Amino acid sequence: TGFLDASLAWAAGVVTGDADTLTALESQRDRDRSDAAWDEAIAEGRRIVAEKTGGHVPAPATVLELLEAGRHRSRAESAAAECAALAHLTQTPEFHRTVYAFLDVVQKRSKDPAGAPDASLARPVRKVGVVGAGLMAGQLALLFAQRLRVPVVMTDIDQARVDRGLAHVRSQAQRLVSRGRLSAEAGTELAGLITGSVSKDVYADADFVIEAVFEEMGVKKRVLAELEAIVSADCILATNTSSLSVTGMAADLDHPERLVGFHFFNPVAAMPLLEIVRGPATTDEVLATAFGTARTLGKTAVLVQDAPAFVVNRILLRMMGEVQASFDGGTPAGTADHALDSLALPMTPFTLLAMVGIPVAQHVTESLNAAFGDERFPVSANLQRLIDAGRTALWAKDLKGDRVEAESDGASGETIPAGTAALLEQGDSPQSGEELLVRVQDALAEEIGLMLAEGVVADARDIDLCMILGAGWPMHLGGITPYLDHVGASQRVNGTRFHG
Repeated sequence: TGFLDASLAWAAGVVTGDADTLTALESQRDRDRSDAAWDEAIAEGRRIVAEKTGGHVPAPATVLELLEAGRHRSRAESAAAECAALAHLTQTPEFHRTVYAFLDVVQKRSKDPAGAPDASLARPVRKVGVVGAGLMAGQLALLFAQRLRVPVVMTDIDQARVDRGLAHVRSQAQRLVSRGRLSAEAGTELAGLITGSVSKDVYADADFVIEAVFEEMGVKKRVLAELEAIVSADCILATNTSSLSVTGMAADLDHPERLVGFHFFNPVAAMPLLEIVRGPATTDEVLATAFGTARTLGKTAVLVQDAPAFVVNRILLRMMGEVQASFDGGTPAGTADHALDSLALPMTPFTLLAMVGIPVAQHVTESLNAAFGDERFPVSANLQRLIDAGRTALWAKDLKGDRVEAESDGASGETIPAGTAALLEQGDSPQSGEELLVRVQDALAEEIGLMLAEGVVADARDIDLCMILGAGWPMHLGGITPYLDHVGASQRVNGTRFHG
């Protein structure tokens, strides 16, 4: 309390211009001017900003310039420089794009989701079931219990899996306590809300059951059929599928009207987007309950129609597919992986591939290929060779920093080890980084244009919202559709802009 009071008093002194506070501030500045740590801090700041933004976002660089120059300026001079910098930054394209992305999309569009039914139609959710006890299922169970404060039951095919799942959930609850996010009492209560069983009979009195099992249509249909024979007539069935057809899953159900897609992104606690997928028979009551549950879970929900891979994964797989196809055609790996660096995306395409998992990415690509063909979603023979050989990454190290093969000892994190290179076959049509960037831009413009024509979402702003919250699309680019307008890709490919 004493520290807080002193901090507030100091802040008040700065704001009001208290002479003693300002004198102390000037004295501290004088001491810091000769401190070599200042130069080190600025240099480290520049390194981090360059790494995170690629030098394409002016505001962080401007802040560092002001900090560096402020070392030799008076308080009045620094204030004047900051005002001038702010005036300049508010006139930059990045500022106006960020205003669109943050205010028009993230703030406004997210609060009024297109197609959401009347909230009064939502049913109460007093008990939740999660089918599966793996990592994704555990994340879902923890989120539902923490935000809804209702009993959550996980099931799996044997007791050992259930026990491992419960142990992981309880360890995560304890981690929240140890990090000060929950009190010890709240942590105990949270862990107590989550139980497990090997029998789906525990779902007989559940109001909402979500499956988080293997991403294979036959497996999911079998699970949903088993659930339908157990749950009550009013229970909502949800699928966490990332790419499969909700319509296909509902085809053999006696009551397809209660099935809804409820696609979370990983990690569940951190990613704010939730794609809600309406099947052809999904009722307004079920949809309203899905949206209401999403709000209680603290997620931003976007209604998407039942189309392969929905929004985020379809766009990401198109992007990754173009990069992979360029590599397969002969583009050097480093060139292919860093061709999109100017976008300042959260990670490079090959890093994203390793995070998603090469087998998972290949599986989703095969689904998209079946739906849309080879031209837009070719299946990479090179990725299949890596899968067959048990490789987890293209580079010498995987995401954990582990070597992918013995031959990679001593190789850098962005080196293809000899054993992996021997598996790969490349063509003789390499592209430059600039050529590949344009190729990706045009592909994204084409795919998003098709998605809007298909009615996958109601508006281009929904595409932007999904990509910002579900894929970390940088706000300074103003959303993916304004970006594609700005670089001319939408006009080149579609003959029109996404935004007039």
